[in-house]
Amino acid sequence: MPTKVALSCDHFGGGIIQATIKHAALLCLTLVLGRAAYGQVDVESRRTLILQTGFPLVGHEQLSGYGFFLFNQNDCPWTNTALRLIFAGVYGDAELSYFLPANTNIAIGAGVGGGFYVDSVTPYQDGSLVSKQQFYGDMADARFFINETIPNPSLLVLNLRGTYNVTGSFYRNADNTADFTLPDDFLTQTLLAEFRYGGIQPGLIARRAAELYVAADANHRTGFEPFGPNGALLPAHAEYQRVYGGLTGKLPVQQTTFYAHVGGCYGHDLDELSAYNIGGNLLGVEPFAVTAHGYYTREFLAEDFGVANLELRQQFTQEHALTGHLYGDWAVLKLVPPDAPDWHNIFGVGAGLSFRAFWDMNWLLTYGYGINAIRHDEHGGQEIGLALQKEF
Repeated sequence: MPTKVALSCDHFGGGIIQATIKHAALLCLTLVLGRAAYGQVDVESRRTLILQTGFPLVGHEQLSGYGFFLFNQNDCPWTNTALRLIFAGVYGDAELSYFLPANTNIAIGAGVGGGFYVDSVTPYQDGSLVSKQQFYGDMADARFFINETIPNPSLLVLNLRGTYNVTGSFYRNADNTADFTLPDDFLTQTLLAEFRYGGIQPGLIARRAAELYVAADANHRTGFEPFGPNGALLPAHAEYQRVYGGLTGKLPVQQTTFYAHVGGCYGHDLDELSAYNIGGNLLGVEPFAVTAHGYYTREFLAEDFGVANLELRQQFTQEHALTGHLYGDWAVLKLVPPDAPDWHNIFGVGAGLSFRAFWDMNWLLTYGYGINAIRHDEHGGQEIGLALQKEF
């Protein structure tokens, strides 16, 4: 819901500035995806800025977005180490990896991160924002991991990773939260195992990918109590588990690129805080949001889901890399409480145009139509996505 500000001299210095800062912070919001998107040790030198956001042509959507500046450097700050820094305005993260001299295929490391609005929840019901049940969540975490790259005869890299993570979560009311019991502040301990065969070339306009990815995590919360609408609190689970798998491929053929992704998740005892978020035009940002063109960003909170995404990309010109995009998405999902545990099918289609301009930045403008979206009691959602990427 948009923030209402009185345009008077008494409020000009406070209300408008406060609302502007809050909206800017929400737009810069990024989740733990900053880490998950680079879940293996990356030794490439990178200085990358990525920003993505979406807004509806029909209906009312909470302002949200995804973005970060990534600094990644091998042999930094010492030999046999790799440093990754992520800054996203309201979120920051640092991770240091150390390659064992006896076997440089094995790395051990640690990371810390934290930020505001990162664990916020924005629920929708039949395409309408349930503003009274919206709330903000902040977080801080620390993690330790071991990563092994296993040599194999194929051209694809085989990577295994195990992580122990401790996260502190802290919650507060949004502007319109009412008659709602917030989650208590609590700690979560997570054991995460990841298997990755192959990889995905990073970037909005990257043309190469061949990856099989599987992840499983077990989580234990300390100090967790029921939360939800007053008088109808949601089930509280101190422990929950998730298993996720995905297969991704990008194939360039001259000036044409074919893209396909299939994935799915099984969750046990998930809630609004641990659910997977489905919907929106944002691309390549799992688990922050699973793409489904034409729907609100993170419109659906799912315990179990399956998804298939297709893209056909055709470059028209070398100068400015003018390129057309066609998208098709399908997802089947089961929502977390308070929604009924029924399975839903959603379909989305879209089109986009990307180009390189303005300080050598890559821009992507997309339009999505959500076939099953409900807007003002009618079917059909329309979403605009805007993304940019700059390599330094």
